[in-house]
Amino acid sequence: MNTPSTAYPSYAASSQGGDSSAEVNDLGEAFAAALRRSDWNEAQRCLQAAAEREDEDAAAWALRGADWLLAQQRWDDAQSHLKALLSADTQADDLFQMAVRHNLASIAFMRHDDAGCVAWLSPLLEADGVARPSPSGFLAAQMLWVRALHRSNAVDRLVRWAMQLDASGELDPAVAGVASLAVWERGDVVLARRWVALGRSRGEAASAECLVAAVFLSIADRASQAGTMKLAEQACARWPADGRGWAARGLSKLLVGDVASANSDLERAIAAAPGYASAWRGLGWAQILSGDLASAEGSFLSALQLNDRHSESHGGLAVSLVMQRREIEAKENLLACHNLDAKSRSGAYAECLLVGHSELAVDLAEVIAGSSRE
Repeated sequence: MNTPSTAYPSYAASSQGGDSSAEVNDLGEAFAAALRRSDWNEAQRCLQAAAEREDEDAAAWALRGADWLLAQQRWDDAQSHLKALLSADTQADDLFQMAVRHNLASIAFMRHDDAGCVAWLSPLLEADGVARPSPSGFLAAQMLWVRALHRSNAVDRLVRWAMQLDASGELDPAVAGVASLAVWERGDVVLARRWVALGRSRGEAASAECLVAAVFLSIADRASQAGTMKLAEQACARWPADGRGWAARGLSKLLVGDVASANSDLERAIAAAPGYASAWRGLGWAQILSGDLASAEGSFLSALQLNDRHSESHGGLAVSLVMQRREIEAKENLLACHNLDAKSRSGAYAECLLVGHSELAVDLAEVIAGSSRE
């Protein structure tokens, strides 16, 4: 767990290494090295040694105690340990208390308790709806905040907060990159373009959200297919466990006609992120293009279970139904599609098929761009 303060160093759960404690003199470095190689006994020895030394920073070692528990995935014990460190009279600029709250928020996020994550971070980052700039070193807390708001569908709050920081020149490029996908899904292309550019200015440090949003912008802009695919490949290579990257790559492959490979990527995306509706809609189109209409119907229904007010899910379902000669059901879904968005591209294609214009081809770029928004 990264404690966002240089004053209170903490174990980075993603760090790797084969350090030997014999090669480091500083007790804090020895502790971190022990955690990196999963030597819990040695790490505990460091904790005990620190407790016996008067010159050690007790607050920093209190947080390291939580790190020792977190590294072992002892979430309940870590949460109890951290809550015991909370103060009832926390000041807004108390770095130690900010670090404690950030780590508690991180535990909540990993447990998919997004409301709890937001609640822990709210006093640090927002006051009466006004964004509060965080001290240097607390960038991780801001990124976690944006991700929790996005995942809990509190996008209006996310955008308001980020725009306030952007207007004051205090929006970090990394945070802008994380926020860019939420803005794209919301349909604000201009702001998405700005925040993607900010996020990509970090080069190799660009977030998964930023790269995925860049893929969708590239598709919407009808940029070169090679460039779009390169972005999607980068997202998958850097963040292989993030289903959104595989969805972006699968949708990019649909544009170049590689339907079988697209289908595989989209299935992988759903396995990693079953709640990502864009992946289900993309899979539905891959199945339509491969002639598997019954499976396509199921994929669009799965997307509608996640969000029954998405026009492109209704439109895609209407296409799969009319192709199965189930016109009455297709018309019902087409009506729902048009009620939500009269300009839906999948709805327009379904309407063409219903009136017998089967020779017309679907504009996949427009359909994919629409399907990637929520």
